[in-house]
Amino acid sequence: MPAPERIREDAARWFARAHSGEFSDADRAARDAWLAADPLHRAEYSALDRVWQAAATVPSARLRALAAPAAAGGTAGCLAANRLATGRWMALACVCVLGVALGAMMLPAVGPTSEHLAQRAPSAAATAQVQEISTRPGERRTVTLTDGTVVELNTRTRIQVAFTVTQRNVTLMDGEAMFSVTHDASRPFVVEAGIGRITVTGTRFDVRRVAKTIDVAVESGAVKVEAIPPRTSRVSAETSALLTKGLGTQVRPDGTVAPVRAVDLSTALAWRDGKLVFRNAALADVVKEVSLYRTSPVIVANDAVGQLRLTSVFGTDNTDALLAALPKFLPVEVETLADGSVKISSK
Repeated sequence: MPAPERIREDAARWFARAHSGEFSDADRAARDAWLAADPLHRAEYSALDRVWQAAATVPSARLRALAAPAAAGGTAGCLAANRLATGRWMALACVCVLGVALGAMMLPAVGPTSEHLAQRAPSAAATAQVQEISTRPGERRTVTLTDGTVVELNTRTRIQVAFTVTQRNVTLMDGEAMFSVTHDASRPFVVEAGIGRITVTGTRFDVRRVAKTIDVAVESGAVKVEAIPPRTSRVSAETSALLTKGLGTQVRPDGTVAPVRAVDLSTALAWRDGKLVFRNAALADVVKEVSLYRTSPVIVANDAVGQLRLTSVFGTDNTDALLAALPKFLPVEVETLADGSVKISSK
C-alpha cells in the first residue's frame, strides 16, 4: 500500500477509536505517539477532525445514506456495522469511510514531502469549522468534542467550537459550561468568554458567563485566566490569574480579575447533578438563578423581600416545587401572573 494511503487509513483507525467511547489512557498515549512521529500523521488526523465537524451539520438521514453502503463493505478505518447506529455514530462512519475511500475528494491531499506539508499548513490552520451547541431553559447537555474533551452545558448555554491543526478554541456566548479537557501540549485549549479568556492544556474547570461577569472555578489541574480590558478602559489592577484545584476567580466588567479565592465546589458545580444549592443566599440572588431554568422570569416585589436569606437544596428540573416551598421557609407569598412570570411578595 502506498505510504499516503497507509497514513490515511491509520489516521481513520485512530480517529474512530478515539470516538468509540472506549478510549483508554493507554490508547491516548499510543495515538499521541503516532501523531508525534510524523507531521503527515497529524495533518491527516486533523483533516478528519474538520470532516467530523462538518458532518455534524449534515442531516442524519443524509449521513445514514452515505454511511450504510460503506459500512457494509467493511472498510478498515471504520467501526463494526453493529456499532453504527444513528446521529453522531453515522457521522463518524462517514468521516472514516470517506477519509479512507475517497481520500483527496474529501480531505486535503497528503503529499510525500515536507515542502508540500509546509505549503499546506497555513490554510489548514486558518480554516476552522465552527460548530454551535446550545441548551434550552432547564436543559442540561453533555457533548464530546473531536479531541475527546467533554463539555457539560448548563441551562441557557451556547458555545461555539472552532478547532484547527494548531489550536482548540471554544467561545462561551452565554451560560455555564464544565470542561474536562483532553491533554494536548501542542494545541492549547482556549475558552473565550466576552472579556475573559481561559487557557489550559488539560484540566477540569467551570466557566459561567451571566450578564457582564465571568466566573471560573477549577476542579482539577490548572488554568490561566486573563481579562481582555475594553479599549477605553485604563486598567491598573490585575488582569490575569493562575488557578489550581479548588480555586476560583471572576473577570469583572471593567477588565480586571478579582483576587483568587477558595471555591466550594460542591455548591458551585451542583448544577451538574441537577441541583441548586443555596447557603444563606439573598432571595434576590435565588430568584435570578431560578429564572435561568424557566421560560418566564421570577421577580421579587421590593428590596426588602430580596434581602431575605435562604439556605436549602432544590432540583433544577422542578422549579415550580421550589417556588411553592418558599412560604414554608420565608414570610412570603408566591403569585403566578397572567404572563407566566412569578412574583414573590411579603406576607
